[in-house]
Amino acid sequence: MPRERALTVLHSTRASAPGETKYADHMAAVASDEIHVVFFTWRHALFGRYDLFHLHWPEGLAGGAGARGIVKSLLTLLLVLRLRLTRTPVVSTLHNHAPHDARVSWRLRRITRAFERMTRVEIHLVPEPDRVAPAPVADIPHGSYVQPFAGIPRAERVNGRVLFFGLIRPYKGIDALLDRYAEADMPGALRIVGNPIDDALAGRVDEAAQHDARITRRFGFLRDADLVDEVTSAQLIVLPYREMHSSGAVLVALSLGRPVLVPDGSTARALREEIGDGWVHTFSGDLTANDLRTAFERSRELPSDPPDLSARSWDRVGAAHAAAYRTAVGRDADETVFAWLWGQDDNVGDTALRREYADALRARGPLVAYVDDASDDFVAALGLADGDRVTSSLTAWLRDAVSAARRGPATLAINAGEFSFSGGYTVRLLRILPALRRFHRRGGAIVWLGAAVPSPRRGVTWLFRRLFRMADLVRWRDDETARVFEPAPSMPDWALGLPTSGVAVSQSTLGVSLRADRPYPSPAWIRAVRETADRLGLEIVTFAQVRRDSARARQLAADLGARAVPFDDATTHLAQEGTLRREYAGMRAVLSDRLHVLLLAFTEGVVPLAWVEAATPKLSRHLDALGLPWATVQAGELPVRIAELDDDTLLACASDSAAAYARAVDELADVRRELVGDQWRPAARANTRS
Repeated sequence: MPRERALTVLHSTRASAPGETKYADHMAAVASDEIHVVFFTWRHALFGRYDLFHLHWPEGLAGGAGARGIVKSLLTLLLVLRLRLTRTPVVSTLHNHAPHDARVSWRLRRITRAFERMTRVEIHLVPEPDRVAPAPVADIPHGSYVQPFAGIPRAERVNGRVLFFGLIRPYKGIDALLDRYAEADMPGALRIVGNPIDDALAGRVDEAAQHDARITRRFGFLRDADLVDEVTSAQLIVLPYREMHSSGAVLVALSLGRPVLVPDGSTARALREEIGDGWVHTFSGDLTANDLRTAFERSRELPSDPPDLSARSWDRVGAAHAAAYRTAVGRDADETVFAWLWGQDDNVGDTALRREYADALRARGPLVAYVDDASDDFVAALGLADGDRVTSSLTAWLRDAVSAARRGPATLAINAGEFSFSGGYTVRLLRILPALRRFHRRGGAIVWLGAAVPSPRRGVTWLFRRLFRMADLVRWRDDETARVFEPAPSMPDWALGLPTSGVAVSQSTLGVSLRADRPYPSPAWIRAVRETADRLGLEIVTFAQVRRDSARARQLAADLGARAVPFDDATTHLAQEGTLRREYAGMRAVLSDRLHVLLLAFTEGVVPLAWVEAATPKLSRHLDALGLPWATVQAGELPVRIAELDDDTLLACASDSAAAYARAVDELADVRRELVGDQWRPAARANTRS
């Protein structure tokens, strides 16, 4: 079998000068028979040949002030255009969360977003569990400097010498170090080595050295031999950064066997756990003179074991980068699932059902989730995994789906939940259908699981029918959709598959949650609910599972003499869901005209009752499909039925609910198993027929 040609990777950094080891040298070490590394020039970036672009520090590529900054931005926009037209994949390394010194201009923000939309793999030098990445994540630590410095002679350690080295910038805390060292009254000397970013910082260091004979400095860039000499001469390296994300200077010091004092944080703690005790000393908040003295005393004797930097060897780092590059260009690619997960941004039910849908889809492969203009809160509640990525661009999502189908196996999942024949959905379908045809022709498979479509509407229903006919696997969430729209088997709502809270408390409340966009209930209904709660000895709890219903919950609480649980602006989706699940665990029954209030409460053992005046046929369609015909009643019967609600009725309904919930869970498990299999995929069906 012929060997695949080597991938040519262009980095956005320039090559290091001879004798100066920089981050670029780590990237050069990735070169092998399968990876050809090229460093940045504008000529090569715009006109040269390469298979993949590796982005580092976008502010270095497109940042800057004045005419020079404008020219760099224009050139970078040309580069972005070239990458788009040639469909060149981008790998991006997250070196820091934001530029340390550069002002983030609107041009830089726009260019950064453009690169994010093209990024196929995002490399994290330190774990970022809370970051919503634009692409699948590869955790690859910053390489050590053990290998490049191995042949350079070390200096004798000078007891008492404290060293700061590296680029001298405001965020690195040089002012605090000079001030605290003056207060510390320590023996020995403070050495400042590096290149100041401006004359003001250079003057600040010079002024301190003139007033304190213990302070010496050496300005300028250091070649490797000089850097090794300076670092190994020191007893302690102090790097009092205001914030430390990933630091090459720290790894230089540790690679040369010198302990460091750095700000406390997740990066420092993880590094200390990785390399062993005694090498990483930390301070919290602002650096103090006592922090300096304590680290100084603890560093008088070096630990018996050298720092363990084996996980950061250049061989390992290089292999991990090569794997990330293969993923980005589609070599050795697993299946990718393109999931439409857009929903109402203030609705806990919308994130809950899509979280379970996403989890089921992930069994086929990592997700690329289209979320439109969803908030970070909405996205966080979707429960996306480390390997998933998010896009708000429908165009980019569809383009990537078609491209993925061309490279290898790919599945596209149409949104779950209630579809409406609204203008927004219609416009999206007009954009989606042509791309879905291309996706299908290239071998992609389409699923539409857990959706409901209302009665046909003249003029737009044909779009939905075309969408249905393209899908390879369809399951409606009610039987009525199959009757009035297109025939397909039904399944329970995805929200019924979510894990329950597991809270075990006595059921002593009656829940009430009503939509704010429907008429307020009549005095007769209010009176019937209040009297029923009194008769059953239940406290009434009014609540909002949709943020816009909060005012309605408070108004109901006032009229019912109830306790209100609103959905405040400061509360996240996941926090509100957790709060409400704990409330549901203590409810005997819930009265609501919101489907997912009834369904989420149902999963917690609550009797779901759509016994409300503003109930719509949507509720009966779904509750009937679950085998709960008593959960809805005719509007004229409401006051009587509520007034007749007693312990025996609730116990019977609770028994029915438990059996229905068990059936729903089993049916969802069957849908998951079918989804993981391949018999429904176009190729499998074609093989079966042949």
